[in-house]
Amino acid sequence: MSEITPGQNPSGPEATEILELGGDSATKSRKPLIIGAAAVVGVAALATAGTLTAVALSNAGGSPAEAFPASTLAYAEIDLTEAKDALPTLRKLPSIEKELGLEEGEDPREALFADACDDLDFAKDIEPWIGYKAAVGAVPADAEPVLAFALQVTDESDAEAGLPKLAECGGSESAWSVGDGWALIAETEDDLAVIEKAVAAGTLAEDAGFEKWTGDVGGTGFITAYAAKELPDAIAEAAENGAFDKAEGDFAENPMGGIAPLPDPAALAETIRSATKDFGGAAFTVRAEENAFELEAASSMGEQAESMEAGTLAGTLPKDTTAVIAANPAEGWLTTGLAGSGAGDQLDQMLGMAPGDLEKLLGDSFAIAAGEIDLSAPDSLDIGIKLDGADSADVEKFVEGLTAGFGAEGIVSVDSEGEVTSVGIGDYGKELLADGGLAETDKFKNAVPNAEDASGVVYVDFDGLDELVTAEAPEVADDIEALGQLGFSAYQDGDTSRALARITVD
Repeated sequence: MSEITPGQNPSGPEATEILELGGDSATKSRKPLIIGAAAVVGVAALATAGTLTAVALSNAGGSPAEAFPASTLAYAEIDLTEAKDALPTLRKLPSIEKELGLEEGEDPREALFADACDDLDFAKDIEPWIGYKAAVGAVPADAEPVLAFALQVTDESDAEAGLPKLAECGGSESAWSVGDGWALIAETEDDLAVIEKAVAAGTLAEDAGFEKWTGDVGGTGFITAYAAKELPDAIAEAAENGAFDKAEGDFAENPMGGIAPLPDPAALAETIRSATKDFGGAAFTVRAEENAFELEAASSMGEQAESMEAGTLAGTLPKDTTAVIAANPAEGWLTTGLAGSGAGDQLDQMLGMAPGDLEKLLGDSFAIAAGEIDLSAPDSLDIGIKLDGADSADVEKFVEGLTAGFGAEGIVSVDSEGEVTSVGIGDYGKELLADGGLAETDKFKNAVPNAEDASGVVYVDFDGLDELVTAEAPEVADDIEALGQLGFSAYQDGDTSRALARITVD
């Protein structure tokens, strides 16, 4: 930073604090959260909510990553200049429009600070210097990573005058520096010094890993997050040092906590390191476009086998498919995922089948589908599963045993043709065997544009849920009616795992 303005409010109480999970807050030690936490969280919420049509926005000032060091472990930024299409789309959802309560042309930043305190005047104390970008980052330090916030500054002298007023209003203790178009805010003077020293050695914006992963997701959107390759090891080290002991105590206070108690710190650290040994970094970004929101993610977990059968299989479902989950999982996916949890034994008790046997039964890829929902004919539910590469005889034997155990013989049918096997209620299984042409519909292509490359697909056509939701959950019927389709695809590109999620609004 070219200019430094340290600031504290030593007389003020801690007004903004780190949120704690469960328990009586009065009995727990609390750490003061640096000034700007509310600003970042609030701006993040308003990024998808605030109207930007009546304010002059500019991309000037670059990225908040300029204010963080290249060693930053985790980072998330919000950029309101990229959210111009968010509000018109969200306003098509009646309950969200009502919840937002923003008037046309209202500055979302003013809504954020309007009720901060009686002595704070947004037009006088905040508006002259605050920009439209903010970020939070975790920076490595001697004992444990430290948090910092960055706010875009359009006038440094006004920011130097406004930050103490904001601190006094919040009653929080913090330290900050202003320079190069950013206010960098930390919890203590020592934390700020650690971060500034690291920044002098290079910024996150210039870091090769940050550039690679944010570039792999198409650049920054209105929300962007980044995880450095060193993050898993930092989390494992924190686990070894007992950072999650308190979390386990909260699990114990929760009546559901006993279901999944945390392992001892050393075992947890080893699990984290083993699961992420090939992790090379990750990023995701959220973009708003006309009538749609899109999340794109990229990460590296080492070389993976390329596969695209799941997306292709999902595309062969009937055109009136309402929902589908399709996957072409890696070998041992269920056995590995359930290892050590006890869930494998529960699965064996329920189905009489070990996880490895169920993996084999499902074949190379599968698609669980729900067809058109007709409430006038509740006895003819279109629900089934389409399997590619499964042994149809084994599937039929399993289904017969399962339905007999539930007294449901004759309700579920098993059909096969070549390498494809289908299981469905009534005649729906036969319908699943054919190529139903879902991949050729505009809805599916718009929601899942990468289906042909995908090893995992989720698709929901909300148009097919209107009648059901109106009957069962009328309070959200208007919102469901306004939604179009939800699509998600996961696919492999060399050693890079990619994912794309889209939700459209009619």
